[in-house]
Amino acid sequence: MLNLRENMELVYQREEPEYMPFMSDFDVASLDALDFVNERPVVPGVNKDWFGQSWTYEPKVKAANPTPGCPLVTDITLWKEQMTFPDIDALDWEGHAARDTASWDRKNKMSRITIGFGLWERMFSVMPFDDALCALMEEPEACYDFFSAVADHKIRLHDKILKYYKPDILVMHDDYGTSQGLFMSVKVWRELIKPHLKRVVEHVQSYGCIYEHHNCGYFDPLTNDMLEIGIHATNPVHISNDLEHMKKTYGKDLTMVGGFHNQLLDSPRSTEEEIRASVRKTMDIMAPGGGYIPRFTSTSNAVTIVMDEITKYSANFYQPRPEFR
Repeated sequence: MLNLRENMELVYQREEPEYMPFMSDFDVASLDALDFVNERPVVPGVNKDWFGQSWTYEPKVKAANPTPGCPLVTDITLWKEQMTFPDIDALDWEGHAARDTASWDRKNKMSRITIGFGLWERMFSVMPFDDALCALMEEPEACYDFFSAVADHKIRLHDKILKYYKPDILVMHDDYGTSQGLFMSVKVWRELIKPHLKRVVEHVQSYGCIYEHHNCGYFDPLTNDMLEIGIHATNPVHISNDLEHMKKTYGKDLTMVGGFHNQLLDSPRSTEEEIRASVRKTMDIMAPGGGYIPRFTSTSNAVTIVMDEITKYSANFYQPRPEFR
C-alpha cells in the first residue's frame, strides 16, 4: 500500500492514485495566518500590512479587507513614492521554520505552504478595485513596473520560504476572475502580468518545488498560458469554469484541486440529498484518471456530509483509503 506521500505524488504527476487523496494528507503551513509574515494583518491590534496599507477586520467574512477610503496608492503612477517594501532579511526565518515544521513527517507526507497576495491582488489591495481596473487601461507602463516590483518582492519572500521551510508545494493566490468572467482581457493579462508571474513560477521551480496557483472564479482562457509558464496545479477550480471541458482539455497537464459547487454546499436551504448529489456530480467529472484532489470550503454543517460522501463515493474510482481497509 502506498503511503500518503507516495499516493499524493501520483496526483501531482497527473496520474491515478491508489486511493482518493484528502487535503488532510498534507503537512501544511499558511504563512498568511502567521504573525511574522504581514502580507495582510492577522494579529489583533495590528491594522497595517508591511507595505503600509491600512486594513479593517470584517466579522461577516471573518477576514481583514483594505480599509475603505484609505488607499495606500492614490495614483498608480505614484506607487514608488507611496509604497515601501519590507525588509525580508530582518525576519527570523530559521527560528519560525523550525517551529512551524517541527511536526512535519516528510517521509510519509507531502508538505504544502500557502501564501496570498500575488501581483494583481497586491494592486487591488493598495488602491480601490475600480481604480486598479482603470489603471490597467490608462497607465499600462506604470502597472507593468508595479507588477515587476511585486514579483521581485514575492521572489525574495519565496526564497526564504523555500530555503527554510523546504515545502514540496508552494501555493500563491492571485485571483483573475469573477464568477462570470475575467477581471481584464486576456491581452492585458498577457502583456502586464504574465511575464512577471513567469519569473515567480520559475523561481519556485528552481528549488525543485511544485508551483500551485490559487485562482478564484473564471480563468479558463488563461489556462494554456499558465501551463506554458510552468504552473503545475490550480485550485479551487470554481464551477464558473466548464469542469468537463477543463478536465478533458487540461487533465493530463494540470493537477486540479476543488471543483465543488460551494454555494450549494454552504446554503442552509440545501438538503442532504442535494449536497450528496452535488458531490457525486463533481467527482464523476474530476476523479477519473486522477490528477485531482477533492478540496472544498464550507462553514456550514455540510462538512460532515460532504466528507462522508467523498469517502464512500471514491470507491467508484479508486481503492478504499488506508483507514478503511
